[in-house]
Amino acid sequence: MTSRIIAAGAYASAAVVSLSLPGLAQAQSAPPAASPPAVVDEEVVVLSPFEVNAAESTGYVATTTLAGSRINTQLKDVGSAVSVITSEFMRDTGATDNKTLLQYATATEVGSIGGNFIRANSSNQQEENTFTSPNTNTRVRGLSAADNTRNFFMSEIPWDAYNVDRVDMQRGPNSILFGMGSPAGIINSSTKTAQFRDAGEAEYRYGSNGSNRASLDVNQQILPGELAARVALLRNDERYQQKPAYSLDKRLFATARWEPKFLSNASNKTTLKLNYEVGRVRSNNPRAITPLDYITPWYTSMGRATYDPRTVQDNNAHFNADQTNYYPANYGQAIATRANGTANPDFQPWIGNFAQSFGGLLASYGAGNPALQTLELSEFSNINGINSAGAIDGGVGGLPYSRRVSVDSFSSVMNETNAPYRSFGLYRNNTLTDASIFDFYNNLLDGGNKKEWQNFNNFSATLTQTFLKQKLGFEIAYDKQNYDNGQLSLMTDQKAGIYVDLNAVNLDGVPNANVGKAFISDSGLFGNNSSEVIREASRISVFFDHDFFADRKGGWAKKLLGRHTISGLYSQDSFWQDRRNYMRWGTDLAYAELVRANAWSQAWNNNQRTINPVVYLTEGSLAGLPSASGANIPRAGSAIAVPAAANMRYFDSSWTATGVDPAATWTNPMNGQITTQSENPSNYAGWRATSVNILQYENGDADALTTGAGLQMKKSNSRAAVWQAHLWDDSLVGMYGIRNDIVKTWAKNASTRWTLNNPANHTNQSVDMGRVNWATSDYRIEGAPAVFEKNSPSWSVVLKLDRLVGSRLPLEVNFFYNESENFQVAGTRVDVYGAAIPLPSGRTQDKGVLLATKDGRFSLKVNQFESTVQDASSTAGLNTWFLSSFLVWGSNYADVFQHHLGSVGDLSTANDASRTWHYTYTPVGGETQADATARMNNDVAAWRSLQRSLPAAYLSAWSVSNLATVQGHSATAPAGFTSTEDQVSKGYEYEFTANVTPNWRISANAAKVTAIRNNVGGAALQDFVALVNDGLNNTAAGDLRIWGGGPANVMLQQWNTNFYSQYALMRLLEGTASPELRKWRFNLVTSYDFTLGKLKGLTIGAGYRWQDKVAIGYRPLATDNANVIAYDLANPFMGPREDAIDLWVGYSRKLSRKIDWHVQLNVRNVGDGNRLIPLTTQPDGSIAAWRVAPSQSWTLTNTFKF
Repeated sequence: MTSRIIAAGAYASAAVVSLSLPGLAQAQSAPPAASPPAVVDEEVVVLSPFEVNAAESTGYVATTTLAGSRINTQLKDVGSAVSVITSEFMRDTGATDNKTLLQYATATEVGSIGGNFIRANSSNQQEENTFTSPNTNTRVRGLSAADNTRNFFMSEIPWDAYNVDRVDMQRGPNSILFGMGSPAGIINSSTKTAQFRDAGEAEYRYGSNGSNRASLDVNQQILPGELAARVALLRNDERYQQKPAYSLDKRLFATARWEPKFLSNASNKTTLKLNYEVGRVRSNNPRAITPLDYITPWYTSMGRATYDPRTVQDNNAHFNADQTNYYPANYGQAIATRANGTANPDFQPWIGNFAQSFGGLLASYGAGNPALQTLELSEFSNINGINSAGAIDGGVGGLPYSRRVSVDSFSSVMNETNAPYRSFGLYRNNTLTDASIFDFYNNLLDGGNKKEWQNFNNFSATLTQTFLKQKLGFEIAYDKQNYDNGQLSLMTDQKAGIYVDLNAVNLDGVPNANVGKAFISDSGLFGNNSSEVIREASRISVFFDHDFFADRKGGWAKKLLGRHTISGLYSQDSFWQDRRNYMRWGTDLAYAELVRANAWSQAWNNNQRTINPVVYLTEGSLAGLPSASGANIPRAGSAIAVPAAANMRYFDSSWTATGVDPAATWTNPMNGQITTQSENPSNYAGWRATSVNILQYENGDADALTTGAGLQMKKSNSRAAVWQAHLWDDSLVGMYGIRNDIVKTWAKNASTRWTLNNPANHTNQSVDMGRVNWATSDYRIEGAPAVFEKNSPSWSVVLKLDRLVGSRLPLEVNFFYNESENFQVAGTRVDVYGAAIPLPSGRTQDKGVLLATKDGRFSLKVNQFESTVQDASSTAGLNTWFLSSFLVWGSNYADVFQHHLGSVGDLSTANDASRTWHYTYTPVGGETQADATARMNNDVAAWRSLQRSLPAAYLSAWSVSNLATVQGHSATAPAGFTSTEDQVSKGYEYEFTANVTPNWRISANAAKVTAIRNNVGGAALQDFVALVNDGLNNTAAGDLRIWGGGPANVMLQQWNTNFYSQYALMRLLEGTASPELRKWRFNLVTSYDFTLGKLKGLTIGAGYRWQDKVAIGYRPLATDNANVIAYDLANPFMGPREDAIDLWVGYSRKLSRKIDWHVQLNVRNVGDGNRLIPLTTQPDGSIAAWRVAPSQSWTLTNTFKF
């Protein structure tokens, strides 16, 4: 066709019409619609048995699918649970991707702020792992995410409706489609194909929050009936209510179809199809979970008090003139127990550290100003301090232990205040509920300080040849995809909240200009990652079809034999992935040499070498407010600018008093202690600024800032054979398939350097411990692969009762039964001992009935299913990182207390007089210091016994450092370490479709799902956890203190808080519903087209979505064993039911002979304003975390067809 430029647009507004019958949408298995589309005067494309297209669908009803057997099959002949969502359904509901479509799908959930679940980490409400690829955040039948495929090739590329004709959903495994894949099923998008006609479509959409979407689809017939090409373009700028959140998606898609006439005749046909797509997505996706609350307790529990960071965490005694000691009032308020073992009457449990500020650099930014304000060292680093003899001892006694503070987390406060069940780590940190403190409905707390990206391209080619009038044929297909994604974050995990600056002065004693201001902060150590994936696949498919009763003549034998289709497949697939985790910012070796106290504590990714941005949100102090309510704290502004170099303010511990005797007497004015001039800060260079080089991921330092990297590769060869039989005049349809998959997998984690150039003398040597080794010889796939082979059968049978008994039944009655299985290869997986774990395997059983009127206007499908998964990678949210950290932390501090180390892993700091607090137990409960020391020695001995009890296989698999040597211990999870679980999902699915009149269509679905976990962790992990848990609970090893000699942190508490409480809960919840699973879901859609009268061209429609109550927590119960608790599983704390109404109204007319115009207004979540949905509870049932509920939104779409 001649190309045109549409110079004028059209604008329409319409009132939304309420329907008496609310609606829902979901396409499904059904007989053909009663009113087929009118025949157009064009050359018809005859499809091969290897393809389907949108022309085979009418309204919401699709009649055929490839999802059953890879061969074009009538949906009513498929026994497995397949649903097809048509392009008209997507047009009516305004759906364009997984996020907007799957809310209507049967037994399916989708995340994101507008979705129907979150799938945050169940133990601590993390949602960072969903930002990069929200399209993959799905769950089917309460099990796990479905695989995304395009044209039945596995894919990471998110689909979009601009180039998609239909979406096929297979719930549960189907080995005929994919022997390897998610047991939850697949979501397959079928891309548009070139047609033998000239046509085009231009669409522009504008919606809530300034969202806008433009697409262009042009099809050109180049050689009539022989060669056609099609090009589609997309620019989708999605804006969210949370400013400045957005997602900008730009794509180009091109496809061509060639049916060479010189190779085709009445019996044979050759078809070549080519597809290419390239795209990129840039986003700053919204947060669904409200910010953590680190501000309200300042008003409710702390009286808006401020503190001196030089004294608030100092537990050292003060001295009278006679050198007798005492503890002053209003001093050391963050310390519960004083060094003499007595309780601190001034203890304020809500005082705590903030973000990841543990000795690193604090980079401060003013409210709304992306430029760096100040850069300072957060703690004193006195590595050049000397003793009275003039030798360097790394300390200046006149400088107290100092660290800035803010409001502590709720879970930490509960641990410190003897709250019930505190030792089991059940308390969760609270998130904000008051939008007048911070308007989380309309603002993204991060501002411009996080981002995500996706880049991709895909090429595919398909050659199809049929013979004997499509009775015999083959297809050769090739597909290659390149995909990379990543994200950069400022706040992650439990730091994604609002703090308030409680520090009255800076570390140098100068008044703090930012006291009382709200801020956000984190180190950039976590939440930054990237992934690169290359997929390549080729397959050849063949089929043979023969109908013994095609001529409708012959006896009963030919009628019994009926029609048979035999197909086969051979495919080769390869998958390669390079996944990396980064620090966003870091410091160089020169900085490490400047501030490190010892080499082991200054590994390049240690807290003391991180950059901690402190981004202030308010211009002034909040201290004048009576409560946090009404504070109206703004969000962070544009992305902060971290410079490549900046001046850092710090205390320089270089001795400058050349005329002063270090051994001369000096009285410390901070505490009255008589000591020597070597501890007098005035004798040192003191406060000054020095330039610091800062490494940045975004400034070309990605390799230097990589904290972990892993390569993975899979190669598979697959063979499948399928037999489908239509027996006894199509009254009995059977299908049997067998698939053989041979998979080879490789995995390689990048090694890191943990050795010093000279461990005995770390002074002035390069410190790059922990850095990833990028040597080609080290970071590459090599060696023998792990090899897996599995045969996976699938079979189904459909009995058409009405075909058997003839016209005596008023309805079509089809009974169906299906069994299928598959397995999943997610790379080499090993257990806690390094032993290979069996592949996850899925199995499903479907059985039910399809009822339909004989004119095809009404149909109802009822399916009872049971899907099981064995050895699935666990979704329980276990903090398995602590399976190494518990040993590292405990062993480091066993060394500290045994050898009296001032610094971890450094024998040269033994008996450092300035750091006795680090290696000496503080007496508690009336103990003497001798009692405390005896307790310390007993705890260390018990820890050594626990070390010796650990299996050698664990120590080897985790590359545990030599525990007999004093060093900064290390342990690394083995490549492929995975905790597993078994899953079972049972329930019923109901799908109803009605073409009430030629203009009125209805589609509805409902699902009752019960999904449970069993065998959480797997046998090996359960064995290991039982061993460690026994040692920590029943010996003094659990009493071993860490982070110093104070009693606040002991290993048992850390074990329970960081790992065991969640593990124990998941084990106790075995047999109960999976998190966020609602027992019932119901969806309904209806649309009506006016084709006559004054309302001709008008379309009105509505959708209704309903979700049942959901369990969000369980009350703990005491048992006879003080170290064990139970849960009241019969009476869970429940979250409320949810529902939503969607409405749309459209109007169509011809603008000219060749231009059709359609305008449509869609309103989602009609009448829903700002509100919250509870996610989790505290042990007493009070709500801990909340998510933002989907609110009303609208889009206005203009479409021009030409």
